[in-house]
Amino acid sequence: MNLILMIIGQLIVYLLLMLFDEYFGQLLAMIVGAISLAVWAISHIVEWIEPSRVKRDYYQYMLSGWVGPALALALFILLRGGIGWMS
Repeated sequence: MNLILMIIGQLIVYLLLMLFDEYFGQLLAMIVGAISLAVWAISHIVEWIEPSRVKRDYYQYMLSGWVGPALALALFILLRGGIGWMS
C-alpha cells in the first residue's frame, strides 16, 4: 500500500511541476528517474552477487523513485500530444 501511495504522490508532484514549467518538470523527472533506475539496477545486481541484510522497503523506495517520474512523463506527454518545448 505504501508503494502505491508513494507513486501516486510522486505523480501529483511531477505533474504539477510540469504544469507550471514544462521544461523544468520534464527535465527533473528524467534526471531523477534515470538516477533512481541506475541505483536500483546496481543494487539488484550487487544483491544477486552477494546477498545482504537490506530490508525490502529500500527496494520499494527505489522502485517508486523511477516508476513515479516515468509514469508522470508518459502521462503528461500522452495528454499533451507530444513534448511542447521541443517544437
